[in-house]
Amino acid sequence: MRQKQATPAGAGNTDRRLTCKPRRNRSPQAVTHLDVCPESAKKPVPFPSPEALFARFYREYRPFVRSVLLKHGRVEPREVDDLVQEVFLVAWQRRDGLVGGEQARSWLFTVALYRAANHRKLARNRWEALTGELPEPLVHPRTTQAFDAARLLWRAIQKLSTKLAAVLWAYEIEGRSMPQIARALRIRLKTAYARLHLARLRLALCTPL
Repeated sequence: MRQKQATPAGAGNTDRRLTCKPRRNRSPQAVTHLDVCPESAKKPVPFPSPEALFARFYREYRPFVRSVLLKHGRVEPREVDDLVQEVFLVAWQRRDGLVGGEQARSWLFTVALYRAANHRKLARNRWEALTGELPEPLVHPRTTQAFDAARLLWRAIQKLSTKLAAVLWAYEIEGRSMPQIARALRIRLKTAYARLHLARLRLALCTPL
């Protein structure tokens, strides 16, 4: 009689363990949620155009420029809008170097005063051409001196760096205190005083006595 061969212990379990079950095919709908890079994420993020950035700059600072021309530039209300456009035309020509905040305000303040002084000078020349003689001053002599000083300051301040010009203009022209300037520019008070001192020194060297 033929004896049945004994099966080693665990052999049956090994066979079952080594048996691989076939994978079921995943439908496209099943893997949709696994797409870590959807088409929407591959689209480039649009950046604002230079025109859009300048339009935002214009809307933000136009009221400030208009106020400077009326209050400090002594411009007639009927002429102020034209001068506002002239100021921002200069800003557009230098749009690559435009900055925001207090530095933009100081720079626009300077340009506005310069344009106002130039406008008054042109108006005086037109009047002289019409009358053929020197007219009476249309403004107080002190105002004329202030415009002349503004022109000299404008020429000199162009030779200063933006950091020095911002502190000098805010302190000397706008009448702000040094703690206010330091907070606005987000610098230490000691740094603000150092910039003011250096700006005055360089201004004295480039401004004729």
